[in-house]
Parts: sequence; C-alpha cells; structure tokens
Amino acid sequence: MSDNREILDLANRFESIATDGFEGRPYRPALAALASRVRERPGMAPRVAHALGIMIQLIGESDPEGRFAAKVAILRDTMGMLSDA
Repeated sequence: MSDNREILDLANRFESIATDGFEGRPYRPALAALASRVRERPGMAPRVAHALGIMIQLIGESDPEGRFAAKVAILRDTMGMLSDA
C-alpha cells in the first residue's frame, strides 16, 4: 500500500471512530488504540494528523451551521493524541 493511500485510510478510520462518538456510541478506547498504533510507526503520526486537519477544514466548510461540531472536536482531540508522539 502506498504511503498516501495508507495515510488516507488511517484518517478515514479515525473519522469513522469520530462518527461513532458523534452518534453517541463509545469511541474513546478505539480512538486511543488506533492513535497508539499510529504513533508507534516512525513519521506516520504527523502525516495522519495533517490529513485529519484537512478533513476538519472540509467538514467545517461544508457545515456552516456547526451540526458536526462534536465530530470535529473528536477529530481535534485525535490530532492532539497524534501530536503527543
């Protein structure tokens, strides 16, 4: 799998977990586990965090009413988990 494809796949997995949280399902253990696995891979965490930042921007642009604010907050938390690497 190419690096870019893998980064997008990981970002999408984080987004899926954030959707669970947005919809009221438990998400923190899955989020922490995935973040931990990403941080174990040299150089991967900042790249995935960057992809999440772009995702957050796109969500914000498509949601001016802020309906997905909780999901965006979870994704921002994820970026923080990845930057703690």
